[in-house]
Amino acid sequence: MSEERKFDAEWSIATLSDAKEALEDLIAQLEDSPEEVEDIINEAIVNVYAKLNYAYNSAEYGPETLMMLPDDELVAFPNLLPFKSSVDIE
Repeated sequence: MSEERKFDAEWSIATLSDAKEALEDLIAQLEDSPEEVEDIINEAIVNVYAKLNYAYNSAEYGPETLMMLPDDELVAFPNLLPFKSSVDIE
């Protein structure tokens, strides 16, 4: 049996809001300069993913995670997520 993780809701809202803002910025850049779609996505999508990963990786311990994990681990794809190798897209 696995140990249940308890996430910090307030922290999760804050970090996911930051990820949402990064995604909204990416979309706005694409709307302003659709002819530069490849360059914009190649540069900005990394930031969006890093912020989403950070939100997940720090959700359990909240701001304390900053002192617990190196930066690379904070923004790395979470090991615990089940869809690491395959995703169903409908």
